[in-house]
Amino acid sequence: MLAEAAKGAGWLGLGAGVVKASQTLVLLILAAILAPSALGVLAIGALVLNVTSAITDLGSSTALVYWRGDVDRAARSALSVALGSSLVLTTAVWFVAPPLASVLNTGPDGASVIRGLMLCLPFLSVAGVSQELLRRDLAFKRRVFPDIISAIVGATVSVVLAASGLGVHSLVIGQLVQAVLVMLLCWAMRPPVVPGWRRSDVSGLVAYGGSLAGANIVQLLMLNVDYVIVAHQLGADALGVYSMAFRLAYMPFLVVGMVVAGAAFAFLCRLEGAAVGRAVGQVLVALSVIAIPLHLGMLLLAPQLTLLGEQWAPGVPVLRWLALYGLALTGLHLLITALNAVSRTRDGLLLNLLHLALLTGLLVTLTGRGVELVAVSQLVAVLLSAVVAGFVVRRRIDGIDVVRILVILRPVLLGAAAMTATALVAHALLPWSVVSVPGLLLVGVLMVAAYALPLWTSRRRFVSLVTELRSQP
Repeated sequence: MLAEAAKGAGWLGLGAGVVKASQTLVLLILAAILAPSALGVLAIGALVLNVTSAITDLGSSTALVYWRGDVDRAARSALSVALGSSLVLTTAVWFVAPPLASVLNTGPDGASVIRGLMLCLPFLSVAGVSQELLRRDLAFKRRVFPDIISAIVGATVSVVLAASGLGVHSLVIGQLVQAVLVMLLCWAMRPPVVPGWRRSDVSGLVAYGGSLAGANIVQLLMLNVDYVIVAHQLGADALGVYSMAFRLAYMPFLVVGMVVAGAAFAFLCRLEGAAVGRAVGQVLVALSVIAIPLHLGMLLLAPQLTLLGEQWAPGVPVLRWLALYGLALTGLHLLITALNAVSRTRDGLLLNLLHLALLTGLLVTLTGRGVELVAVSQLVAVLLSAVVAGFVVRRRIDGIDVVRILVILRPVLLGAAAMTATALVAHALLPWSVVSVPGLLLVGVLMVAAYALPLWTSRRRFVSLVTELRSQP
């Protein structure tokens, strides 16, 4: 199972890596050209699009991966739900965009950015049905091809338009081009699904997917309530600084945490009993090997953010706290994915609601004191939620041996310690390396080597323990 999941995760990781790399490239270009307030406007537009995207199909598209009946017939109903809802939501947001932009202090470009990004929604909704069908078929290679090509084309359009002086609207146009292209390429990978309607299929899809959709909406609110509160209390400039740090810290989670959990979900759905717990342990180990150095590297190299300009210096401590937040969120997401795979979607929803409640309470209390405490609030909320999720998973899923997992992870933890010591020593001996492109490359290489050494020297033992974890009774 782990080998198949790793192969699927590899393809999904490639797709996510290209998509996020292209988005990050555009973001960095805009950051070097525009004021932080412009990125704040884009963050609000993306928030509206992401929340409405989670609402459109009521989880029916994701439910196709788990569906036990005639999936082709059910897919037609799922498409009707997604397309109809997306058109209604796009129309509604179009009319409320001006007052929404005013409340969130987004400035004169806010309404047009929100409206432009919302035009992507119908195309993304239609593509989503085809993408989930490809995931159900474990056709990960064909699943990621549309993402890769559309991301490259969309990023190219955005960069060209940004260089010509179009400003924030360059990203809006690039996103719209990407959304249309991903739908067309999905149809090239798999015959298009035509709209249809069968009441029993809709009921079944929503019954399973409704909790997933609710959890996704809560998760999106949880991931974006900070943007709303920061925009309202601190303004667009503070939101721009915070959103830049958040997007950078969040990227490893998107590229690794969500990708690995997404690939594992399709396989975990096929297991029963203690086999699920053993598989979750394997995925957790594999995920930790990649996620820990990425988030730790983000923390240690955070001062390099000022390479984009001194206006981003307030984002350095924010980025450090959020790097730890991203690592904790990776673990929480895997635990909730495991619960969804054993049909405990309601538990996942409740955990996300807990996370949202904790975060909102902390943000309302602390945001007025600055964006660094917003990042601290994120970390505290996710850690508390992860602890509760751990207890729930232990009760709901058999076969998870926490002590054994920690023993297996020992070389990973040693590598993380070596990586931290290497960065601190290098920056102390070579102060110029703290903020410079050559320093970033030099210290980055040294950190990777320091992390890899314990893993390399104990590689046979490490692989043996992971294999035993799968086969233990």
